Amino acid sequence: MPIEDTVGAIADMVKAGYVRYIGLSEVGAETIRRAAKVHPICDLQIEYALVSRNVEVSIIPALRELGIAMTAYGVLSHGLLAGAKPSGKSDIRAHMPRFSAGNAARNEPLVDALARIAAEKGVSPAQLAIAWVRAKGAAQNVTIIPTIGARTRKQLVDALSSLDVSLDASEIAALEAAVPASRVAGTRYPEAQMAILDSEK
Repeated sequence: MPIEDTVGAIADMVKAGYVRYIGLSEVGAETIRRAAKVHPICDLQIEYALVSRNVEVSIIPALRELGIAMTAYGVLSHGLLAGAKPSGKSDIRAHMPRFSAGNAARNEPLVDALARIAAEKGVSPAQLAIAWVRAKGAAQNVTIIPTIGARTRKQLVDALSSLDVSLDASEIAALEAAVPASRVAGTRYPEAQMAILDSEK
C-alpha cells in the first residue's frame, strides 16, 4: 500500500475529527518525505540508542527539515546497555542477535565502557544512556522523546532520574568514542525482520 494512500486515508479522519495527529513508525527518510507531502506528520517512532544510530544518517536530517519529532524506543538497546541478559527462552531477547552467545561476548566491552563512564559521573548506565538520547535531540535540533520499558519500580525510578542528568558536547563526544555504534555485534532484530523494516533500507 503506497504511504500516500495510507496517510491520505488518515488525513480524511483528521478532517472528520476522529484523529488529531498523524505519526509514523520505523520508516525511512524517503517515506517520511512522501507522507509529509500528503499531510503534516507530527512524530516518528523509531529505535535510537548509543549502539543503534543509523537514523542519524538520513532520518534525523529529514525530521529536522520537516519539523517532525521523534519518539525513541529501545534507548537501552532492549536492556543490553544496562547489562541485562535474557532470562530464558521465553525472553524475546534470547532471539535477538545482539544477545546471542557470540555477539553478547563481543558487546560486553561496550557495556563495560558505558558502566565505567556512568560510574565516573555518579549515575547508572541506564540513566546515562537515556540522558545521551535526550542530549542528542538538543544537539541535532530535533525534539526527541525517549520511551522506557521499566518492568520494576526500581527501573522506573532509575529511568526518571535520567531527567537530572545533563551532558555537554564534550561528554557526548567522549561517550560516543567509548561506545561506538560501529562496534556493536549483531543487528537490532533477526535478519528476516530487518529485511522488512523500511527504516533500514
